[in-house]
Amino acid sequence: MVVIVQVIVCSLLWIATLVCLPSAFRGRRRLLFWLLATFAVLMTLQPDPVYAVIDSAIGGVNVTYFVLHAVAIVAVALVNSLVQAAASPDGITRRQAKVTGSVTVAVIVVQAVLFFGADWRITDDIHHSFFDRWDYTIYASTTWVVFAYFSVSVALACLADMRRQRRTLTRVSLGFVALGCLGVLIWALVSITNATMTVMHHDSDFTNWSRPLYFTTLLLSPLCMVVGLGLTAAVDGTLTVQRRVRDRVLLWRLSPLWERLLASSPELSMDASVPRIRLVLSRDPAARLYRRYVEIRDSLLLYPQHISRSEQVLLTATERQTHPEMAGEHTV
Repeated sequence: MVVIVQVIVCSLLWIATLVCLPSAFRGRRRLLFWLLATFAVLMTLQPDPVYAVIDSAIGGVNVTYFVLHAVAIVAVALVNSLVQAAASPDGITRRQAKVTGSVTVAVIVVQAVLFFGADWRITDDIHHSFFDRWDYTIYASTTWVVFAYFSVSVALACLADMRRQRRTLTRVSLGFVALGCLGVLIWALVSITNATMTVMHHDSDFTNWSRPLYFTTLLLSPLCMVVGLGLTAAVDGTLTVQRRVRDRVLLWRLSPLWERLLASSPELSMDASVPRIRLVLSRDPAARLYRRYVEIRDSLLLYPQHISRSEQVLLTATERQTHPEMAGEHTV
């Protein structure tokens, strides 16, 4: 069951990453893209079958465990940077970016020293165990403390930004991120307590009764973060695709009317007559639709001609598409 949930979360992350890829190529939402990609890598390493295959491929000495912790720290640092940049009117400052980067690098360096300088890493069940050794507890606590710190920072920024947002979708997204941060904080505190109790009291039953809470937060927190970070981008991307499809449909339907009206007044047109299929497959259908709508409108104003009821409905639909703020004010 745990592996199934991990695979579902991993799949959602990779889908969200692919959705953001076109925007990243255009120079937009690059931080979100790298965050989703990092989270996707992190969750890909979680399932036991994947962990075993990757670790055996790189030597079988649990280096994947170190990579898992390092990627997790980078992921939460990116979440912090993304939310801080979105919540601040001026974006993230150079000082904030430098502090976040310095803390991230410093923690990973400390972890490298603690991990590769210890012998507890050479075991078969490191992926599941809490070792009753202080050097392991200190190593693992560096990750948990960073998680707790960044989860509080991100949650506070989300809650503060929710009050300033008017768009319901954005507020829901921020709520999911804040909920995910709460889960991360609980997971980090439970993990620290578990490791400490294991060292101090070998017969402690804290691990047994806290296990359901530990795994629940471990599985649901990334899911909430995925939904929160990808919801707005996914909805906006879907709306953009729908709008472009409608632009192309209207452009296809409007072309015969444009050709008929502009045939007698070609001086009003800046657009060349091209085959409809090529027109629909053009790179920027919205600009071409707007231009042809304006030319039809000017032609009707300067050289009044009869248009059918269906053509009037088509022009009204085009006006609403190209001038959404003027819906209901018919200029033709």
